[in-house]
Amino acid sequence: MVTRIYAGKEKIKFACEGQDGPVKVRIYSPAIGERVLLGEIEAVINESAFEIGRYLTGRDGAFLRYEASCGGTVFCTDVESRFDEPYPEAVSVKGLQVSDPEDAAKLGVRHTAINVAINDIMRQKPGEGLEPFVFDGKTYYINMKAVRKYDETFRKFTELGIFVTLILLCGKRWNDYIPEDMKPLLLHPDYDDEGTLSAFNVVTDEGIGWYQAFLSFLAERYMRPDGGNGRVLGMIISNEVTSQWIWGNAGEKTVTEYAELYTQSMRMAYIAAKKVCSSARIYCSMDHFWGRSMDPSQPKRFYGGLELLNEIRKAAKRDGDFYYNIAHHPYPEDLTKPDFWNDTTATPDPDTIRITFKNLEVLADFIRKEENFFEGRRRRIILSEQGFNSKWTPESEILQATAYGRAYRKVMEIPEIDAFILHAHRDNKEEFGLNLGVWRRKKDSNELDAPKPIYYLMKAIDTVDDTGKYVWERF
Repeated sequence: MVTRIYAGKEKIKFACEGQDGPVKVRIYSPAIGERVLLGEIEAVINESAFEIGRYLTGRDGAFLRYEASCGGTVFCTDVESRFDEPYPEAVSVKGLQVSDPEDAAKLGVRHTAINVAINDIMRQKPGEGLEPFVFDGKTYYINMKAVRKYDETFRKFTELGIFVTLILLCGKRWNDYIPEDMKPLLLHPDYDDEGTLSAFNVVTDEGIGWYQAFLSFLAERYMRPDGGNGRVLGMIISNEVTSQWIWGNAGEKTVTEYAELYTQSMRMAYIAAKKVCSSARIYCSMDHFWGRSMDPSQPKRFYGGLELLNEIRKAAKRDGDFYYNIAHHPYPEDLTKPDFWNDTTATPDPDTIRITFKNLEVLADFIRKEENFFEGRRRRIILSEQGFNSKWTPESEILQATAYGRAYRKVMEIPEIDAFILHAHRDNKEEFGLNLGVWRRKKDSNELDAPKPIYYLMKAIDTVDDTGKYVWERF
């Protein structure tokens, strides 16, 4: 039985247990909805291992599916990296979804998350402002106008010492449009127009090729340690897929069906990133629902985080486990009320309805279970989006700041959390009536008014006061 598949520079190496001798291997596309046979080969298991050429099908074998006659793992579980380096340690977990990089630097921010949509970058035909990108022998075209804006943004963050994680999205209502001829390539085949975003198309062989090209372009451009175009350390795949009908729509799917396609989306990203940098990280994106979904009456549209992560674990281990991590959004149970310590649906129970800052230790306890480890290591957590509302009064703004301080304290008590990325830098008039920013806007527009109390707390929070305690320890 195959127990591990490693993609070396020129060879795919299979570790086996239980037999030596001849073995037949069928090689397939990684598309989960099509059985596209790319080749067949015979090999000999000798001393519990055998190997085949990495590019023998004309495609990069690191991404492909291998079905050996002896059974076992079918996808690569590790890939040789061009750059082998440890994950860099930040001096702080303090993060922000940044509107003004210079202001963020004044606040001492060390982490941010940036949306990048596949439909902003990928094009099917040559044209003005497009540059060719060859992947697996096929030429794709890259919208360099969009890419150069990302270059400028990422370089600025890198210069300021702010770590960047990408949020990878797919949707016709996000930033740029999707040309009609590209919708079958980029959107999930079962995408329903009710969804704000689509799941990535890992279903068809052509669709997964586009997705792999997108991932490979981003990894090769931004994950190199030299940071020439800005440095990116990780990729979050889609957004809040526990509520997939809205944020990663693949039509109605059982949680098992959705976990299979989402696991494949993360696996492809893991391989693309790992080819470039050994320490690059991939994340599963989740809202604050845990033991129950946002709408239990629609189990094919909304899932609890606990059930989805359990199904992802099964799918990953069945086909070959890999190092995915968790990007959680522990908003208060009522987004209009920042006092999360009064949340009634966030309990200490392992199947609590929600995980908010009140019971954040439930998520930590989950990843500390040995069954959820990857090769003896705990998976990591980033809190990639969450915020606290204010209501135009001094009292509400003080409460907002207090919530941030108390949340920060909870985060500092959980060593597996690498980043606490607050949403948002500025209040936004279009954000469902919420005022989540550290900067207040004017009531009738998005024009900035003044910093709120949370701004000054954020600036001070990693400093030590004259008693020798961190500021967050007061809360």
